[in-house]
Amino acid sequence: MLFSMLLLAGLYLHQARPIPDANTIIDRSIEYHDPYNKWNNLQAHINFIETRPKVETRQSSVEVDNKNGIFCISREMDKMHVQRHIVKDTCIYNIDEYEELTDKEIEHYKLNNEYTFILRNYYLYLWGLPMKLRDKGATTKNEVKQVPFNGRQAYEVSVSYDKEVGSDLWFFYFNVDSYALLGYKFYHDNGKGDGEYVTLKDYELVFGINIPKTRSWYAAKDSTFLGTDALSTFDIISHNHQ
Repeated sequence: MLFSMLLLAGLYLHQARPIPDANTIIDRSIEYHDPYNKWNNLQAHINFIETRPKVETRQSSVEVDNKNGIFCISREMDKMHVQRHIVKDTCIYNIDEYEELTDKEIEHYKLNNEYTFILRNYYLYLWGLPMKLRDKGATTKNEVKQVPFNGRQAYEVSVSYDKEVGSDLWFFYFNVDSYALLGYKFYHDNGKGDGEYVTLKDYELVFGINIPKTRSWYAAKDSTFLGTDALSTFDIISHNHQ
């Protein structure tokens, strides 16, 4: 009985407090995740373990050099080491350190600039949240809701993007006490619900930045599990691509 009363009292206090505006929530979340403003100059080598249903677990090794506009990703594919490097906006590819690739290899491993930029944007955007919400082209809606998300109370903030950036509609969920990012949803067409939602679990301090250790994906329509990306290890950048 006492526990129930305390739980109800806690819920009431959460619901009774004034809800901050969207920009304040994002600013406080950035203060939580990147208190020393490290993201824009981050130079780190990060390893990820990526699991998908009915697919062999994949390991991706990513080098992020935000200071110099460099991004590299390495994956073992068909027992070969396939690497993509972006220096500024120039792409370089190699397989087992050989840069002279056949047309068949280029096609098989999708070693083209379009797909490589998609990979860069994927890793930098999702692992760079909530800091990336301050990028150009993002429009934050004024309305904020307090809603349940993954079993916790959260502030829901919606963000849309200019057409040049992307057409998806995003909803971000922040802890009502710490402003930590709990997860997010995105829809290609909000009316059809053809999107996904992501839950974040645990945090790892990566050179002063609180980055989620585990990110799990689900279909928005029926909560079908789609996969998990987990931060495995991290270190300083081992070599220079400039």
